[in-house]
Amino acid sequence: MRNYEIATQEGIVSYWEYGDERNPTIVCLHGLAGNSFYSFGELAPLLQENFHLIILDSPGHGKTTAFLHENDYMFSSLTTWVHEIVGKIVQGPFTILGHSWGADVALHFTRFYPEKVSGLILLDGGFTFPQNQPEMILDYAYSGWNTYMEQSVFADEGDIFQEYRTYTKRWDTSKEQYAASLFSKRNDGKLELTASKFTVLAIIKAFFKEPFADAYPFIKVPTLLIYAAQPEHLNEARAKGILQLKTHIEDITVTAIDSAHMLQWDEPEQTASIINQWVFEKRPVI
Repeated sequence: MRNYEIATQEGIVSYWEYGDERNPTIVCLHGLAGNSFYSFGELAPLLQENFHLIILDSPGHGKTTAFLHENDYMFSSLTTWVHEIVGKIVQGPFTILGHSWGADVALHFTRFYPEKVSGLILLDGGFTFPQNQPEMILDYAYSGWNTYMEQSVFADEGDIFQEYRTYTKRWDTSKEQYAASLFSKRNDGKLELTASKFTVLAIIKAFFKEPFADAYPFIKVPTLLIYAAQPEHLNEARAKGILQLKTHIEDITVTAIDSAHMLQWDEPEQTASIINQWVFEKRPVI
């Protein structure tokens, strides 16, 4: 495990590297308001024996400098950034994997840079929010995330842990480290999310301006969706998304895990096993 920083004209890009670069490369993208350590700290050690992992802190997250302009967070713009940064680290093709928002980024990246991608892995993202959730109109989602960001200010780490332990059925001291890594100390001593409200709300707008389903007809590589089966009230949205995926993507594998959204926290061994098996089954084809 090694942490690196790249200096660019826009600022600093931080990423983690795991495993032997002689093994197949997987580029990993984290979720909204997260970072690489939070999203993949549990999963990466289980994959590093068989893969070379590049795990990015996306712009405005972790230690990577934020974009200055809202439109830079559009998926079509963000994928250009991913292409430029990953091109400095590895030579393609590679498998690209994303969790939640990162799955949408990976999906759009595969659309715009198909020659770089040998396989696409979606971890509970890129198929439900917001298009297949009728209640998730822009005003509702934008207002909800605006409130979430304003309320995500804590007096100390203990309060952070009390909140984030509800995100998983397997809370432990490692999860405490992951959750704490998302926060920075303000001048008044309180802890707030490192990802700013400007960054998060710009990304929420991008979900609506560039829908995930628009990318589906362009996906020609083997694709794996691993989705969380909980909560059950999202079953209708999941069914719609899976049908759309299967309609447009010829080589698609879909599998469920009995967990909530942070499936790589709840069931890291099962998630890693599915990824390992799928990648090596698809390697002779791609």
